[in-house]
Amino acid sequence: MDGSVRSFTLRLRPAAAAWLAAAVAAAPARGVAAQGTISGRITVLEREGSRTTDLENAVLWLEPADGGGTGGAPSAPQIVMESRTFRPAVRVVTPGSTVPFPNYDPFRHNVFSNTGPGAFDLGLYGRGEVRSARIDRPGIYPIFCNIHARMVAYVVAVPTPWHAQAGADGHFEIPRVPGGRYRLRAWHDRAGERTQDVTVTDGAAARVDVALDARGWRRLPHRNKFGQEYPPESRDRY
Repeated sequence: MDGSVRSFTLRLRPAAAAWLAAAVAAAPARGVAAQGTISGRITVLEREGSRTTDLENAVLWLEPADGGGTGGAPSAPQIVMESRTFRPAVRVVTPGSTVPFPNYDPFRHNVFSNTGPGAFDLGLYGRGEVRSARIDRPGIYPIFCNIHARMVAYVVAVPTPWHAQAGADGHFEIPRVPGGRYRLRAWHDRAGERTQDVTVTDGAAARVDVALDARGWRRLPHRNKFGQEYPPESRDRY
């Protein structure tokens, strides 16, 4: 052997070449088809005379029943500040994601979170500016504005790629789930969390309907980032 690299060409008959190309193309498709889908509808029980208008705030995710870690690709979904409101009020991400908070209002905001698994404070910034928060740990992150007391949002960080946020009608779908046993977790900002066991079968679709209970929910005041009560917003000069 002289150590040189030699090249060669493999020539296949047309029928063999066509068979090989079809086999390569079909391999990933079969893998995807073997995965399952969990779908269903979430409902929220309300006090008598009340109607649910925020079903899209519900987040659902799957965790392997054996407790194994699954991870998930980071993302960067934004939460806009407009008319003294966070829009949308809930975002679901995986740890390692970054959430931008653009300010569309003609006055300043100060986004912060200090009661979840990780604290951050983006400081005061004005219209047209964007500041971002990195979410490193799984859990529920309540998001507030240090200027406007009624501004509240949530970032839900889940340690799994199999998650969904319900639509305005309560329907959800979690696709591309490998077959196996899982815990389905459902959370809503007014109705807390519920967990139930589900089984995913390769190549099959399963329906799971979830009911949460918000009848005991009451809006509670929170304090600003200094631990103090908010002044009346009528005095806000920002």
